[in-house]
Amino acid sequence: MNSPHFRVLTDLGNRVARLSALELEQLRAALLLVWGSPVDPAGQVEVIVARSDVELEEFTQGAPMEAFLDSSGRSPLMVMAGDGEYLLQRPESLQVQAHELAHHIGRFVMVRQPRWLSEGLATYLQTVRFTNLRRKATFGEFPPDYARYLRSHRRLPMKQLWTWDRRPYANSEDSLPYYATSWLWVVYLMDRQPERFRSFQERLSRAEEPRQAWEATFQDVPGLEEDLQKYEPKEEGRLTVELPPIAPELEVRELDCAEIHALRARLFLRSPGPRRVAERVRLANEEVKEALREDPTNVSAVQLRASFTPEPEKRLALARALVQARPESGAAWSLLGQSLQEAGAPAAEQVSALQRALELEPEDVDALVAMAWLHTEQGATAEGLTKAERAVRLAPGRASTLEAYAALLFQAGRCEESVTAQQRAIGVLGGHVTEALRPAAEATREAMRRKLAEYERHCVDGRKR
Repeated sequence: MNSPHFRVLTDLGNRVARLSALELEQLRAALLLVWGSPVDPAGQVEVIVARSDVELEEFTQGAPMEAFLDSSGRSPLMVMAGDGEYLLQRPESLQVQAHELAHHIGRFVMVRQPRWLSEGLATYLQTVRFTNLRRKATFGEFPPDYARYLRSHRRLPMKQLWTWDRRPYANSEDSLPYYATSWLWVVYLMDRQPERFRSFQERLSRAEEPRQAWEATFQDVPGLEEDLQKYEPKEEGRLTVELPPIAPELEVRELDCAEIHALRARLFLRSPGPRRVAERVRLANEEVKEALREDPTNVSAVQLRASFTPEPEKRLALARALVQARPESGAAWSLLGQSLQEAGAPAAEQVSALQRALELEPEDVDALVAMAWLHTEQGATAEGLTKAERAVRLAPGRASTLEAYAALLFQAGRCEESVTAQQRAIGVLGGHVTEALRPAAEATREAMRRKLAEYERHCVDGRKR
């Protein structure tokens, strides 16, 4: 089911898909009104609604996840279980999707966020309630678990909340004090310091370093921590927004067997849970083989097969065959352009493929990044950075895109900006990383930190000269 901002994939039937897409559009509109920002994120979020928690556990292997959001792929992916009902019939389902959607939208509004703010805001926004006629949405109810915890435990000091960014692998029990206190800080700041809180968020929207932005905004406020320890949020302090009429065009399409196998492959690769990387790849590869047996030209399956193929020439052969079979697929041309780039093909051939990809899919982030590198290599640095900046605007929560942007800025001699972009890339690496995936995640994080240190050293040397 396609709507303007969502692509809902489910085995719960057309009615569920239709109602879920409509309600996600309504929720998106409500969240944007609360943010009060002119930002209107482009593109679609892919939403997979499994039939039940049991069905989802095939991929998560029992990881305690009600839902998850992954921004690392071609498009943001939100996954949750429907339990036989469309999403907003159950309050708990609404909370799950509101929380994850708030994370997605928040990346467009505030391009840098400390974890305490990101989770505190998402928790505040997950309390959304709609009126029966869907004319209004109200936010601000107390999350029961967090309210109970705070009644019997001391609130964490802000100094400790800042350390949460360095603890992405804590279990749910250890994380409870952080979630509860972060929610309370957000409620407190909205109530007691609304203008300064808005100023803080505006600084983050300009990519200021979060700790420095906090100090610049709140350093002259006396007794902030002490006031929070005594603060009791008011039940009446709720926020209500009026919704415009929402009647999006919906397009229904049945998934064929090849697409279903490709979908399962992506779930094996991108779901949280204890399954190790090698096993994920093995299971995904089996699904891709099944997909290609059903349809050798399925675009999603060929893309995945190419990602499992280490040899550049073999990837290029896969991409050429796909474009020949699916000449109207922007994703196929994008894969060809990237494969030509990796194989060192003539620049003119790369340009032709990538331009065709962007004609068919102007918001293809991978094609934009590939074109940005190509422009830069040809000496058209300004044009390359324009493409990279557009890619970052389209995918502010994708670390690989931000990292490429940082590298291009560094290559262009814009040292300070490259540091900021690399810091942003590291900042969005968090998420639902379980113990089995921790070594790979840490290796990625450490490599990015080394690159950041290189940029910072160059900036210092440049200032000395």
